[in-house]
Amino acid sequence: MPSLLEARFCPICAAELETRLVDDKERLVCPACSFILYINPKVAAGMLIEDDNKVVLVQRGVRPAKGTWALPSGFAEYEESIEESAVREALEETGLQVEVDDLLGVYSYHSEVVGRGVLVLFSGHVVGGEMRAGDDADEVGRFGPDELPPMERIAFSTHRQALHDWKQAKAVVVRPATVGEANAVTRMRNEHEFLWERDYTRFVQSQDRELFVATEREEVVGFANVSPQANGTVLLEQIFVLPQYRRWGIATRLIDAVIGFGQQHEARALISVVPAVSPALIVYLKAGFRIAGFDQTYYPENTWGTNTALFLAYDLINQ
Repeated sequence: MPSLLEARFCPICAAELETRLVDDKERLVCPACSFILYINPKVAAGMLIEDDNKVVLVQRGVRPAKGTWALPSGFAEYEESIEESAVREALEETGLQVEVDDLLGVYSYHSEVVGRGVLVLFSGHVVGGEMRAGDDADEVGRFGPDELPPMERIAFSTHRQALHDWKQAKAVVVRPATVGEANAVTRMRNEHEFLWERDYTRFVQSQDRELFVATEREEVVGFANVSPQANGTVLLEQIFVLPQYRRWGIATRLIDAVIGFGQQHEARALISVVPAVSPALIVYLKAGFRIAGFDQTYYPENTWGTNTALFLAYDLINQ
């Protein structure tokens, strides 16, 4: 099948195309109606589905890379949003109904078969369906971080990179901090200019408060600090994850640790105060927090472009 690079005739008036310099680039132009043939990259959508701490992969039943393993993915359709394309591909190839959680990454690729393209990859979770191979997949399976097929058996470079990042993120450990890690959190705070200063070593040394850290190979990549309140609640004061780790659910794992802390202390609710424009707000809401109120005096004016703070609550009694 000829590609657009080999096109000869105008799709509007059928006149023979010719090469002209347009916008400092040689392009195919129709001399009769002035139509310009722009050759754009193909857009594909994919889904990294995590189920019970395992990732869902399909074994390709068609070329290219027939017989190798891949994330559920395929080309976006014109009438779909990119998220809808990713959900559809997941259903067609795995039989699973999936909801999008987050954008994991945008990857460029170059294939001899389809040319240049862009893969938009989302994370998602299963909400229904039954796992079965479908569409152009011969087999579907779930793989833990240490169960992945060899990288040479993963179909595409973009999928290999995504799975490498996923495996790396799964190796991150969330646990109570040591004094040395509290000092690392202090350095992190200084580098990223948090609004409130804290003596994080006190959280480690206190029997009532706690500092949780997320570590990769002994390096602190995120933290959350909590303290019980007199009204039977637990206050999540701060939560922070280094930017390069934010796509992989580490903030949610820190929140899970804080929820466990609240349950151990028999608190009735977990509370937090978040700037109304903070990008972390969506993480709280997805974790089950609800907006319980707001205050326009909690934060110094213009710290975040607004001084409005949202009070969030997570009910622990019925959990």
